[in-house]
Amino acid sequence: MRFRRLIVGNDTYMNVLNEAKKILDAHGGVLAEDVLVSKLINRNLFKFNKAELRLILISDFDVTYLKRNKYLYKAFYIEPLYEDLLTKMVLFVNDYFAKRGKSQDLYEFIAILKDAFLKEYREVGYLRNDLFYMNFFSIIRGICVFDGKIGFSDYPDVNPKTMKLKIYYTMKRLNKPVHFQELPAKILDWFPEKSVKINTVHNELVKNNEIFVNLGLGRYGLKEWGYEGGLVKDILVRIFEKNGRPMTVKELCKEVLKEKMVSPNTVMLNLQKFKEMFERVDKGVYQLKK
Repeated sequence: MRFRRLIVGNDTYMNVLNEAKKILDAHGGVLAEDVLVSKLINRNLFKFNKAELRLILISDFDVTYLKRNKYLYKAFYIEPLYEDLLTKMVLFVNDYFAKRGKSQDLYEFIAILKDAFLKEYREVGYLRNDLFYMNFFSIIRGICVFDGKIGFSDYPDVNPKTMKLKIYYTMKRLNKPVHFQELPAKILDWFPEKSVKINTVHNELVKNNEIFVNLGLGRYGLKEWGYEGGLVKDILVRIFEKNGRPMTVKELCKEVLKEKMVSPNTVMLNLQKFKEMFERVDKGVYQLKK
C-alpha cells in the first residue's frame, strides 16, 4: 500500500503500468506472470529488473495479479476479466477433458468454449479473441497445448516427454524416412529444451522396432507408413507373395528399395543363397519356391 502511494503521479511508474496494460490488451487480457514481465523487459523502455517490474505491476489497481489459485498459475489480467470467470472456465476445461479422455483440436475447442461462455458473458469482449484462449490455456495447471492440439498434460500427443515419443512426433512431422544421425537436429527444432545425443536416438530406434523400421544404411521409417522391415530374404518373400508371379531381378530390386536401402548385389546374393526359398525360372527371373 505504501508503494501504491508512490506510484500515483509518478510518470516513470505510470509508464510501466500503461505499457503493461497495452501488452495485456493486445494479448487477450491475460498473460502468465513471467511472460508479461519478460515482454516489458524486451521493450527496453525501463531500467527496472524483473523483481522491480513485478512489484510495480502488483501494486496497480487496474492490473490484477492472479495468485493462490489451485487451478491456475500466477498471471496478470485486466478488466472486464475477473478471477471467478477464469476459474469457472478452467473447471469447464478440466471437466471436458475428464469426460473426453483424449486431446482435441485447439481451434475446435476454442469454438466450444466460445459457444459455452459468450452468450452469458457478452460484456467480456476478450472472450471473442482467440489470443485470450491461447494465453489462458498456458496458465491452466495440468493442461498442455502442442502442435494444434490441447489436452491434459499426461496425453502423449500434447506433451511428448520421452525420447521415443519425441522421435515419433518428429518423424511424423517430417513424413518421410530419415537417417538416424539427422534426427537429433530435427528433434531440437520441436523440443529445444534439452540436448539430444545421437546414441540415445539410435538406441530408441533399435529398441522400439514395433514403431520404427530400419530401412538400411542408417535410415528409419515408421511402421504405420507400411514399412515392415526385416531381413532382405523376408522382404523378398513378402514381395513374391504379394505379386504372386515370377519376377525379374530388376523388379525385385525396385520393390526391395521401397523397404530397405540395399544394393542390387545384395538382392541377387539373397536369391542365390537361399535356394530352399527361391528358384530361378529363367535368366534373371526368380520365383518363390513352392
